[in-house]
Amino acid sequence: MLHTLFSRRPLLMFVLAASIPPFASLFPARAAEADAFIRQVGNDTLKALEDKSLNQDKREELLRSLITTHLDLEAVGRFCLGRYGRSLTDAQRPEYQKLFEDYLVKVYSQLLAQYDGQQFEVREGVRNAGTESIVESQIIRQNGPPIRVEWKVHDKKGKPLVTDVVVEGGSMAFT
Repeated sequence: MLHTLFSRRPLLMFVLAASIPPFASLFPARAAEADAFIRQVGNDTLKALEDKSLNQDKREELLRSLITTHLDLEAVGRFCLGRYGRSLTDAQRPEYQKLFEDYLVKVYSQLLAQYDGQQFEVREGVRNAGTESIVESQIIRQNGPPIRVEWKVHDKKGKPLVTDVVVEGGSMAFT
């Protein structure tokens, strides 16, 4: 079920999905952009999950498309490497990024296969956190309380991208 999915943390980093520079309160249009972006990411993901006829390969293909479109893979990959990223050679960096993308696709496609009709709801209001905006949402379950999900989003070259998803207080980037 989805609760199990979220208890494994890394999942929704991807739904996985909004981006706003700092001071969103000074830029209401950008706050609205982050809100709309996360709504779109959630809807795109749920649409993909609802198709139970998908085999593992098709699910992975859809997930790869969602990840590469809505997630700042480069930034998240660097964050996950931490200090070890400095020891990579120029030849190793692109290889690591490709392997990191493949890893996310494999892990999340298996976790997302557990989707069972839960609903996604974006809550009103966008908060600032340094250079990122935080869009609050929740997963509405049929059996159990809603699951709180916060999306950290930043603007990269004019495009909103997800940098982290925090599920019930647990950051997927840290997990």
